[in-house]
Amino acid sequence: MILSSLKNRTAAATIGARVLTVIVFTEASIMAAFYLLGADSSSIGAGVVDTLMLAIISTLVIYLWVIRPLKYAKQQNELFNTLVNNIDVGMVVTDPRAHGVITYVNPAFTRITGYAFDEVIGRNPRLLHGDDTIESARQQTRAAIREGRAVRVLQRNCRKDGTPFWNDLHLNPVTGADGAIYQWVGLINDVTAQREMEQQNERWASAMQQSAEAVCVFNDQGVIEFANESFCDNVGLSLALVVGIDVRRFCSEDDHAEDSAGESMSESMALKQPWSARHRCVRADGSCYEALSSMTPIAQQDGSLAFVAVHRDITDMAAVEAQLRQSQKMEAVGLLVGGIAHDFNNVLAGILGNLYLLRRHIQDDPQMQKRLEGVEKQGYAAAGMLRQLLSFSRKGEPEVKVMDLAPFSKELVKFARVSVPESITLTCRLEVRHLILRCDPVQLQQSLLNLIVNAMHAVQKRGNRNGYIELTIDDVAPPAELYALKTCDTWARICVRDNGIGMDAATREKIFEPFFTTKVSGIGTGLGLAMVQGYLESLHGLINVESQPGVGTSVSIWLPASPAEQPAINEQDVSVRQGGGELLLLADDDELVLLALTEILESANYRVLRASSGAGALRLFEEHGARLHMAILDVVMPDGTGIEVARQMQQSRHDLPIVFMTGYDRQSTLLSSEHASHLMLRKPWDIAQLNRVLERSLVL
Repeated sequence: MILSSLKNRTAAATIGARVLTVIVFTEASIMAAFYLLGADSSSIGAGVVDTLMLAIISTLVIYLWVIRPLKYAKQQNELFNTLVNNIDVGMVVTDPRAHGVITYVNPAFTRITGYAFDEVIGRNPRLLHGDDTIESARQQTRAAIREGRAVRVLQRNCRKDGTPFWNDLHLNPVTGADGAIYQWVGLINDVTAQREMEQQNERWASAMQQSAEAVCVFNDQGVIEFANESFCDNVGLSLALVVGIDVRRFCSEDDHAEDSAGESMSESMALKQPWSARHRCVRADGSCYEALSSMTPIAQQDGSLAFVAVHRDITDMAAVEAQLRQSQKMEAVGLLVGGIAHDFNNVLAGILGNLYLLRRHIQDDPQMQKRLEGVEKQGYAAAGMLRQLLSFSRKGEPEVKVMDLAPFSKELVKFARVSVPESITLTCRLEVRHLILRCDPVQLQQSLLNLIVNAMHAVQKRGNRNGYIELTIDDVAPPAELYALKTCDTWARICVRDNGIGMDAATREKIFEPFFTTKVSGIGTGLGLAMVQGYLESLHGLINVESQPGVGTSVSIWLPASPAEQPAINEQDVSVRQGGGELLLLADDDELVLLALTEILESANYRVLRASSGAGALRLFEEHGARLHMAILDVVMPDGTGIEVARQMQQSRHDLPIVFMTGYDRQSTLLSSEHASHLMLRKPWDIAQLNRVLERSLVL
């Protein structure tokens, strides 16, 4: 405003000087004209003419140079005031010669800041600063004022009521003819709403960029316009290379679904519908990964349609699902095995019991005795196979014994030679004289025979005349990476090596899966190696397979050795320990088992009371309980289990020895502390087991 006043006074002085000059010049011109024309300038007529001409010219000059410019200036001033007072942009004028105080603000300034005209005139613009004013913006403004240049900054200011607002400030200097700055004019724009929208967009953009989910945006032709870092990482390309590529290029074409992912995505795009699928994606290098994808159409401001797709690499999740399916398959096998174990062991117990009785009646026929002994061995082998199945399915515990591996392996090779053709050389190499193990000999024998049979089939498939199978026994420790969580001072290693057809990497990855087999139908079930692995894990053992196609296979198993222990002498009891007329209560719901065991015990001078149910056993106990010497109770019986019967018996007689007999304890009830002190007779029992039970239970 001061500058405007100065300019107005200067302009008025200039115009006055110019008007005076014109009047003087006009008067001189009139006087010169009178002189040249020879007229008497002192006459009344000349004076009237002189006055009229001077008035006309002066009036014209004053109109052109004074009235007309002033009228135009007034119109411009009114227009300027109208614009300044009605624009939405706040205006503030400061005087640098008066320490930068405010000399003028427009109504928009009042609307934006809440400060009235009279409240800010004479005050410093710093009144708009608050505690959260950005210091960097302050420094930029100060530097521009010092240097006398225009500046534009985004500043966070504060209104009169204390609420903050974002100010897009344009600050410009106003200079005079001498180049000095007479005023600073600041334009204030309230961009709070725009700034909040920008910050929200920045948050969304940052979230999208940093998201672990792969995100890409593409047009209705499938051409990618944007992708975040996760998407670029998944497909193995930079953002510059991803943009412009058809998104369907990353859909694998080898999907087994009726419609490939790319085709179903195209159909959804044509119908402008959302789409989701689990499918395989292909990277830029050709490798594939499992993905879970979804696509959503989005309408843009120009009316066109775009699509945003989100997908996740679920390769690890797919591997976990495969493990879960494997676990469920193992559980199914366990349920199947557990379901038949009880009945199967009952059948074996009846068969083996009657075989024992039959052998006693034909002792005079050695040839028949030998044949019956072979049948008996097969029966116990069948029981061992069932124990191996239970161990594999984690439903049973192996019968651990202390044994020397060296003589065991020799007997194993003798037994295996019967199954191996003469065209294949089977050898056994012992690197140690004695190696003591704690294991189930039957299950270990079944496991090693399984490995030998697998090796035999591999050699036969190759058709090599010089085929061989080598069994090596030594005390070499396993590689450290195999037993990081297992500690043992001495290991027993059993290695079965062959020169058969071998296996590729894909086959080696599946050999321990239940039901997986490379054999033709009718030769293998696919449970062999899975059962071997399950048995070894129950003994804290290890297994490792090395194989190359066309070279052969080497299967090594490690078991913890026990050098301080001595192997048990394997003496097979052939007769039941003789009794002295003791009264025994025998309860079993299987008639064949009940009769066979009754006859065996009675032949050894015991008296036997038989019951085929829990209720029947309790009736006999009520009758003869005081005279009983021992009770043998089947765990699973109708009208009262063996556990329930034993509990009621001991309420009357705490000193009565009770033996539980079971083919398979489905509920693991006998493992509880309540029954831990009772003896166990597992079906199918042999004479040695029966003798141990009788010796520990009876005081003869």
